[in-house]
Amino acid sequence: RNTVRKILREHARNLETPQSALPPPLVRAPRDTVVTPFAGRIVALIARYPDITAQRVFEELGAEGYEGGYTAIKEHVRRVRPAPAPEPSLETPDWGPGRMAESDWTPLPVDFTQAPRAIVQAFGYVLSYSKRKSFALYKRADLFALMDGHATSFTRFKGLAMECKYDQQKPVVLRREGRQVIYNPRFLAFAVHYGFRPVACAVRSPDEKPHVERSFLTLQRSFLNGRSFRDLADMRAQLLAWQDDVSDPRVDRIRRHPTMDAFLEEAPHLVPLPLHPYDTARVVYRVCSVDGFVAWNGNRYAVPYEAIYDPVPLRVTQNELFVYGTDLKLLVRHEIVPNDGGPRRDIRPPGIHRKPDRRPVDLDQILATFEGLGDGATDFFAGLKRLGSRLCAHHAQRILLLRERYASEDIAAALRHAHVFGAYENGSVERIVAARAKPRTLDEYVAEGTAEKIE
Repeated sequence: RNTVRKILREHARNLETPQSALPPPLVRAPRDTVVTPFAGRIVALIARYPDITAQRVFEELGAEGYEGGYTAIKEHVRRVRPAPAPEPSLETPDWGPGRMAESDWTPLPVDFTQAPRAIVQAFGYVLSYSKRKSFALYKRADLFALMDGHATSFTRFKGLAMECKYDQQKPVVLRREGRQVIYNPRFLAFAVHYGFRPVACAVRSPDEKPHVERSFLTLQRSFLNGRSFRDLADMRAQLLAWQDDVSDPRVDRIRRHPTMDAFLEEAPHLVPLPLHPYDTARVVYRVCSVDGFVAWNGNRYAVPYEAIYDPVPLRVTQNELFVYGTDLKLLVRHEIVPNDGGPRRDIRPPGIHRKPDRRPVDLDQILATFEGLGDGATDFFAGLKRLGSRLCAHHAQRILLLRERYASEDIAAALRHAHVFGAYENGSVERIVAARAKPRTLDEYVAEGTAEKIE
């Protein structure tokens, strides 16, 4: 009978208490500790400052006479602090076909067999509806690689989604002013050309673009693991084959059908490609050296002698370098030779320089360049010629190379000042212009023109 009564009493208590599949927590017998006299004070601090740290509680109680250690305070705060309310899992929006895409970058450390070890930047573009993926590999994750990766993906899909999500990368998002996102003008021009709208995710919210984040895990597990690559070119070739043979035929783990079946359904809804692709090349200025070369990415590339002393525009794609004259006429075209931290190389195909050896200095050409600097430069050059043709050419060439860091007007002002004091030496002119002018860099001029077009 006692056993039956015990069971009935236990059953009655169970009917009056909440049910849980979890075992009841272990409750220890209470005992006083060094923290017990301050328990009320700790509860009051947590109630007033919900985010207060255990370290701050320890500091406050130390000022009030607490003589124990920090660990006891930390464990007590952990027990008495109210647990945060659980947050429900975020649901992935079900975008319609051709509506949304996601894009991002991930670094891939690679040990090449015939090239130095490098961190390759992998670009990803994923269609949110069909989950079809496109990847591209670059040496750096800058604006020009970003645009080239998009153009490559658009060509592969023969279309693009109406919108694309991005994180806070600078090539897309310059900054935020309150709730307003300030986009990069050059990237906006690229987006307008293809007819899609960039969408910036919230700060530190990678879960807003889960498909592209998941795609990088697939890239590392399915493509990178178990493969070796001679160099970046070989890695790119293997990536193209992997996308065609492995990634596209893959069966979607949620929808349980091949990715290409969903893409065939989505393809008619994609934004069609424009008649001509966007020019994603980088445009920069470089001053042609006295021996007929321009520097780019650790190497020097030959330029016809007619361009020496001039700041010439370079148009740089992922594989080629185009050098134009001041009249924007194409002077020479080079295939880019990678430089992975090794010694500088001079790229000089036959026929660009009239002689393989050093050509004599043309003082008339130098004089014409000085005349283009501004008032006072011609008078300085006349005084410089009194030093003799050899010294005159040496100092004049070094002065002209200052245009890579200073504006022509600032150099002309420094030449006028040097002429007054008879300081006919390139070091003197460099010191004068450094003291009086602000250095500049020969930045890209395309971004400024693009901003004017958008306005």
